[in-house]
Amino acid sequence: MTACTVTPTPGTPTTIVPTLMPTPTPDTSTSSGWRTLRTGIAFRQLEAPGLPVQVVRIDPAHVRFVVGYDPTSPLTLSAWVARYGAVAAINGGFFDQQGEPVALLISNQQAVGYSYVNQGGMFAIDEQGKPHLWSLADQPYDGTPFVQAIQGWPLLVRTNGEAAYTDDDGQRARRSAIALDRNGYVLLIVAPGATFSLAEWSQFLASADLAIEIAVNLDGGSSSGLIAQSDQGGVRVDSFTPLPFALLILEL
Repeated sequence: MTACTVTPTPGTPTTIVPTLMPTPTPDTSTSSGWRTLRTGIAFRQLEAPGLPVQVVRIDPAHVRFVVGYDPTSPLTLSAWVARYGAVAAINGGFFDQQGEPVALLISNQQAVGYSYVNQGGMFAIDEQGKPHLWSLADQPYDGTPFVQAIQGWPLLVRTNGEAAYTDDDGQRARRSAIALDRNGYVLLIVAPGATFSLAEWSQFLASADLAIEIAVNLDGGSSSGLIAQSDQGGVRVDSFTPLPFALLILEL
């Protein structure tokens, strides 16, 4: 793997300086801690050891999800945002030294790679623009056509809200994840400091007050990044390394 310290097993065979801390956001906080960045996109921070965890909440009714994919010309996350004019973005799953995904990826209905089997999770967008996220151990991918999709490993939070990964190797790194909450929002989540092992990351998200229904891990370490932009500020955690693909959120 390119960035994470743990290696999942697939089912089959211009320099930009990264920014660790979020850019300042005006004090428009609500009692819940969420700050609206633009219609359909909100942001909050969660206290954690070291740097705060950054969370962007997406209302899928107001945006369009796109998986940008270019293994021959990988880009930092901020460069992906600039290429697409995205209002938010997060890094995707794991990739090899050639920039190819180690699991299944679907970009604009074009599938690349092979699905994880009996492990991990899949985030997908159907033809109506509706997001789906599920455990591939509970429901293997059956070839259903999707417009966009990424897969991650391991599953972090199960559909009953419990921590899904408990194998603690003690290796801490930057972490990223994608989740669905019980209200149907998509959550993009990054820990910008080397704070959590995978087991600790799983437990942290399961116990956070985010109403997470299900969450899956994305590529960590130098690949992790989260950006959400607006005229009122936002969050910018750039990847340290160029990425062959990223999940981008565009305005309708």
